[in-house]
Amino acid sequence: MKKILIGIIVLVAIVVTALMFVWSNLDGIVKDAIQTYGSEATKTQVSVSKVNLELESGKASISGLNVGNPKGFTDPNLFELGNITVKIDTSSINSNPIIIDKIMIQSPSVVYEINKDGLSNVDALKKNLGIKESDSSASSKGEETKMIIRKLVVQGGKAKVRIAALGGMEQSVNLPRIQLKDVGKKSGGATAAEVAKLLSSKMIGNVKSSVAKLGVGKYIGKSADMFKNGASSAINGASDAAGAVGNKIKGLFGK
Repeated sequence: MKKILIGIIVLVAIVVTALMFVWSNLDGIVKDAIQTYGSEATKTQVSVSKVNLELESGKASISGLNVGNPKGFTDPNLFELGNITVKIDTSSINSNPIIIDKIMIQSPSVVYEINKDGLSNVDALKKNLGIKESDSSASSKGEETKMIIRKLVVQGGKAKVRIAALGGMEQSVNLPRIQLKDVGKKSGGATAAEVAKLLSSKMIGNVKSSVAKLGVGKYIGKSADMFKNGASSAINGASDAAGAVGNKIKGLFGK
């Protein structure tokens, strides 16, 4: 009996120690989950500087969440998502799906780049995500923890545009506000990877429609060398035309 009692005490001690470890390291666990599932969804490096959770009030904040550029582009990051605040419905903490009242992403920064081969980093990321133009919602699979997001807002975003064919000269454009409602509701909840994919899809569409106004489309699919050769041909053509005009003028004077 004494041995059984000692065994129970040891077991309880192990459980309490485990719970204390999880509680004290919960921010780090969430940070690791974001980086793992985000990298899995985008097939690029996703990093987070800090996660702060306030479980009693259902609040959370995430800072320094960056989505890396696909290979073949100059900047380390494509998206820098600025400050993210989250409000969770605390009554759903032990449920699946968890209900998130609101996610707010403030002042994200985007680098839209067309490299020397005429490829854009946004299109490369879209290919990694497997996004089709018709994709508009996340679907859920398996028994992973899922979530329903009542409101997701991205605002105050800006994009820097860099095109190799123009010598890397930068332009900038403001990004329209994004607002999504009831993410994952129809499917009974979306996994973290599915939310990452959906949000990336919406932000990619937002960026592409915004930078299109700058006329970047004509540089897609064409290498920087093609534009250089075209410029050289135009200069040579202008020089030949000027020479022909000069010869005609000389002819008028019998020279």
